[in-house]
Amino acid sequence: MYFHDGALIMKRSFISTGNEELDSRIGGGIPIPSLLLIEGDHGTGKSVFIQQILYGGLRDGFKAYYITTESTIREFLLQSKRVSLDVTNYFLRGALKIFPVHIEGARWAKDIARSLLQIVSEFMKKTMEDWDIFILDSFSVLAVYANTNIVLDFLTVAKNVVSQDKVVILAVHPGALSEEIMIRARSVCDGYIRLRSFEIGGMLIKLMEIVKLRGALGPVDSMIAFDIDPAFGIKILPLSLARA
Repeated sequence: MYFHDGALIMKRSFISTGNEELDSRIGGGIPIPSLLLIEGDHGTGKSVFIQQILYGGLRDGFKAYYITTESTIREFLLQSKRVSLDVTNYFLRGALKIFPVHIEGARWAKDIARSLLQIVSEFMKKTMEDWDIFILDSFSVLAVYANTNIVLDFLTVAKNVVSQDKVVILAVHPGALSEEIMIRARSVCDGYIRLRSFEIGGMLIKLMEIVKLRGALGPVDSMIAFDIDPAFGIKILPLSLARA
């Protein structure tokens, strides 16, 4: 059980995305607990999909930590407003905490970044009483200079943490990590979702492939075509359009 707006609410077994149609396509929402791996290149809607999950979770009273390697706090909040998934009030109230990690320059990255994943791992463990959702965007940026053992140790820690009714979301870029690491990550994670985009008749279509989602409450669509609508975030499209 937890409190939301002063009311006692029974413990939830899933996180709604705040998008009813998307929830129905993925079996009701993101199961709790879950270690979720989301893979997608720039322009595939990966960050917006993650923001959609974050928005829905915060709206339902969950607390979240968001580690970003791709934007400042201000940039992140502005981006959430642009797609009508505004999380500013949750940030101001302390329900959402954002931690920017900027890696500038390859030399600095190679010398320092090897230890960043270990630091994040310890941070995740020590703060787990303060959050329900932990998002690492992007996991591949922090893991790219770490050796295989460090990455696998991180995944083990994450798996143990989520067993305490937590959700950890890892965003990765295709090809950024070795295939050995990716095979292990896909195997360890409870959920694995791939995103890609392609053009049809001059229209850019995004496709979400649900490879696996353990613990889903209902049937899960294996393929979901979507677009990003500034009015309300993710807009589900007829799959027939993507197959045209």
